[in-house]
Amino acid sequence: MDYSATFARHFARLVSLLMHEMGNVDEQKVSLRALVTVSKNGPVSLLAHDWQLLCDDKPVPGALTGVQDVASQMAAHSLWKLEFGAGSGAADLLGVARIIAAVASPGDNGTQVTQRFAALGAPTIQFTTIAPVVAAVAADAAPNAAPTANGGGSQAARDAAALMSQLAAPDVSKMVPEHLLTALDTAKTAEQCTSLLDDLVLVAEHSVRVGKGASVADIFHGIVARDAKLLEGDVKRAYVLAIRRMSKPALLRAVASIIPKKPEQKQYCYEVLDRTGEDGADALIEQITQAPTNEDRKALFEVLRELNDAVPALTRMLGDSRWFVVRNAADLLGEMVATQAEGPLVALLRHSDDRVRRSATNALLRLGTPAAMKGIYDAVSDSSPEVRMQATAAISTRKDSKTSTTLIRAIEEEQDDDVQVAMIAALGKIATPDAVQKLVKMAGAEGRLFRKKSTGFRVAAVQALGEAKTPVALAALKDLVADKDRDVRETAARALAHASR
Repeated sequence: MDYSATFARHFARLVSLLMHEMGNVDEQKVSLRALVTVSKNGPVSLLAHDWQLLCDDKPVPGALTGVQDVASQMAAHSLWKLEFGAGSGAADLLGVARIIAAVASPGDNGTQVTQRFAALGAPTIQFTTIAPVVAAVAADAAPNAAPTANGGGSQAARDAAALMSQLAAPDVSKMVPEHLLTALDTAKTAEQCTSLLDDLVLVAEHSVRVGKGASVADIFHGIVARDAKLLEGDVKRAYVLAIRRMSKPALLRAVASIIPKKPEQKQYCYEVLDRTGEDGADALIEQITQAPTNEDRKALFEVLRELNDAVPALTRMLGDSRWFVVRNAADLLGEMVATQAEGPLVALLRHSDDRVRRSATNALLRLGTPAAMKGIYDAVSDSSPEVRMQATAAISTRKDSKTSTTLIRAIEEEQDDDVQVAMIAALGKIATPDAVQKLVKMAGAEGRLFRKKSTGFRVAAVQALGEAKTPVALAALKDLVADKDRDVRETAARALAHASR
């Protein structure tokens, strides 16, 4: 891969993390280290053009994480171009990313961002705001204008032609979405529809920059609802292109974000997010993982369950390189009881991060399929004590001989005291005849397993017998009330009293 494209990808990722995952410092460091490494290969130029990001004059795919964020933020800051010199340092690269990620001051013609770059003082990084480019265009277009020695003014004019076209367009802040949508209903030609749809897309992009998420949702739903009524033809193609242009993370996040705030618009938001496929599902998933309250998360999750592309999007996320993304996806698939994701979730039990394996174990328990349960039984022998404990807790809900046999065998081999105690407690919950017999033996004074740490483990076994409450368990507790060990006697007495109540 060309180094400049790699640089753009890591820079966009870093900006996205600073905007949406401020607390994820580990991933920010990873992106920054990658940037520093790639920067050594040579200079890179990033240019914001027509809401797209260009890297050394080549478009950067908008589907990549953070690319749309960088393009929209540069436009909001009135930034035209960023030029990174070879070997830019970590502090300078991080400083620029923070400037781009910061909240912009629309209409200041780049004054704020110029001050921030001056304060940063990064010698290897240059920037150009929109104002000088526009001035160059005006100077080049003036009658009898004297050419510069190196033709720079003429080149600037050619580079900025598209920008001037944008600046000459109507003021989107004065456009009324309702009027544009009404005009769509009376438009008679594909050209008229295309023009109105272009205006609506511009208004939606302006709305997301100024924090009007509800307006974005209204516009998006208005287009989606009209598109659903159309068959094939030029008008249909115009709608499809408009929806594709609006299927950007920033716009879709704005739609998803209003679900908890405006429950009455939940259906509208669902229709938009469902129409935009995995892009819409990704935006909703991101909002769920960042929901500030349980109520917000519940409202968002209700919509996610209904999206046709939710499970494919979450399954794709299971292959992400970031452990927390994989963990969140596994948790959500478990909550959705997504049996379609059984295979990928079972595969996660071999993931290198034990936090991911724990979430996969919980998700598989919710699925409850034969393959899912086999995976959990296998996890009882996982290399991580935390995963073994999680798997033990999971299978303790299955009161059958297979579960008790699995745990009895695992207890004999377990080296971690805490996990062993958890397995003993699980046998008490299962309470099958063989589980109770094992507990009776473990609670007794003699026994190879508990010769070294008899009291603590005997007490755990006594407590498990109290949980089991079978006739055999209660009879054993009555005998243990007279045990020589004081802790065992008192625990047995308490267990009997609890069982009688």
